[in-house]
Amino acid sequence: MGTRARVVVVPGGTQALQVEDVTLPDPGPMQVVVKQFASGICHSQLHELHNPQPAPRMLGHESTGVVLQAGADVSHVAEGDIVLVTWVPRNTAAAAGRPSVPRVATSAGEVRVGIGTWADHTICDGRYVVKVDPDTPRDVTAIIGCAVITGAGAVVTSADVQAGQSVAIFGVGGVG
Repeated sequence: MGTRARVVVVPGGTQALQVEDVTLPDPGPMQVVVKQFASGICHSQLHELHNPQPAPRMLGHESTGVVLQAGADVSHVAEGDIVLVTWVPRNTAAAAGRPSVPRVATSAGEVRVGIGTWADHTICDGRYVVKVDPDTPRDVTAIIGCAVITGAGAVVTSADVQAGQSVAIFGVGGVG
């Protein structure tokens, strides 16, 4: 049956972004359909807009939403759960191998969805969906899926900041 969605599509070349109505497929065994509350705009997408990339494509890799459907092999989230959608798999060992990426037909051609959070609904691999407390603020948490975890990862891993230490971070945009 599928889910109707409004999505942002990059048709290719120097063409402007387009908003299109599409039908997302029903989720496969490892896929989740999410109704988005909010999505972040990462600098990576700005880079994609100004540099040649395969097209057409959908953008966005960080959001907050509610699960509408989960595939048969998805056990960590269920219909009605509030979730973050991120580009980082929730379990890197389990995510070894290729993600389960659906395809959607647009006026510019067939699109591999990837994560595709610049949309009112998305379908993505369940390994990129993380359940959060239902009271989590839905408007400001969308950036956790990229900006926050990227910044936190840099501080903990690259800078080796330890508990109790103080640091100042300058000039890193949304990540800082």
